[in-house]
Amino acid sequence: MARGIASAHAWRDLASNADSSPPGWRRHGRQVHLELIERWAGQLTGRWLKTDLNEERSSDRALIPALGANWVGLDIAAGFGPAVSASSIVCGDVRRLPFATGVFDGVLSTSTLDHFDSDFDLRVSLVELHRVLRRGGLLLLTMDNRGNPAIRARGALPGLANALTGQVPFPVGKTVTDQEGTALLSECGFDVVDVEHLLHAPFVVGTRPARWKWWERHALPAFDRLGHSALGSYTGHYVAFKAVRGSAG
Repeated sequence: MARGIASAHAWRDLASNADSSPPGWRRHGRQVHLELIERWAGQLTGRWLKTDLNEERSSDRALIPALGANWVGLDIAAGFGPAVSASSIVCGDVRRLPFATGVFDGVLSTSTLDHFDSDFDLRVSLVELHRVLRRGGLLLLTMDNRGNPAIRARGALPGLANALTGQVPFPVGKTVTDQEGTALLSECGFDVVDVEHLLHAPFVVGTRPARWKWWERHALPAFDRLGHSALGSYTGHYVAFKAVRGSAG
């Protein structure tokens, strides 16, 4: 899910490519996200929107099958690649959501809004997510953590350099630190309730060994303890926000 309708074909091609990250890293990431959702929202009920369905195409990554609620899945490349577990699947751009105002009880957006070229697109997409939530509705949002030096350096590289190094097989764009994200969400009408940093193994070097079971079961959880330390805002791959659409707006 990313830079717009014009690049939909590129994202469809990426959806059909093999995942370059080890399954152990993906399984660990899935578990970390599910635990976060459980802490922040408990058992989900009502109608929820999931932005970006790429991870839902893999059993090592899919979140929806483990969650309650009635799901609508949105993706700019919807209809391509393996089927996903959602009650309804819609092809669309998160900046121009094809839904009426206030129709969702919650939105789960996992590393979707960090692929845009501009801060303007990021802001527009948050305004749209705010619009489709009912008053009091919950937004669970994760984005690449700009406070992580490796993420910051990766974002500064031209797209071709990232492709040649193999760091990321997809476009990366603007993203935020915890403080920047909190301020932006507030400007877009959300009340930010909580913030956490997720997945703390060192970038690339720490994730590649996850093809070994021992690393997946012992090393990755050990790295994640950094999330409870003063280093957590620098070591986390992702920054996660729990935000509520307030009564205003």
